Amino acid sequence: MLALTAFCIHLFLKTHYVIDADNLIVHAGILYKKKIPVATVRKIVETRNPISAPAPSLDRIEIFYNRFDSVVISPEDKTGLIAELTTLNPDIEVVY
Repeated sequence: MLALTAFCIHLFLKTHYVIDADNLIVHAGILYKKKIPVATVRKIVETRNPISAPAPSLDRIEIFYNRFDSVVISPEDKTGLIAELTTLNPDIEVVY
């Protein structure tokens, strides 16, 4: 039980998001790393959906990319992340 608790704490503390060149990189601990090309992002929507996601908070945004894909994340600075993504790809629709 201690190992499971340590693993959950590790996931919570090591979840972060990076914009590197033309990609949004989503890290969640050592198990999850997703690279999303910013050019494929179509829409960003605020959500409080409690589904399992690399998002340690319920104050989340859902990023829709490609044709049918999406990821739910909870960056500390949602406004800053959205501004940076829309700077790289002005065609992104942002829904508040």
